[in-house]
Amino acid sequence: MNQKLALKTKSTNEKMSADTIHSVLRELRMLRNDLSLILPNENIFEYTHANRIRRSYRKALKKYPLAWK
Repeated sequence: MNQKLALKTKSTNEKMSADTIHSVLRELRMLRNDLSLILPNENIFEYTHANRIRRSYRKALKKYPLAWK
């Protein structure tokens, strides 16, 4: 299964093996899992001023939109 996949970038076309891409994706998944351990999901309703937090978050999203949207 040593296929070559074309990876297009703005400057050049590079060829990477499928195994290399799979190992990079595996590393990204592990990093994402590590990050979720550091920054766990919390329920906002546990906080005293949940509505204030939500309002501030919406205001921040208007000023600083998410890059991946």
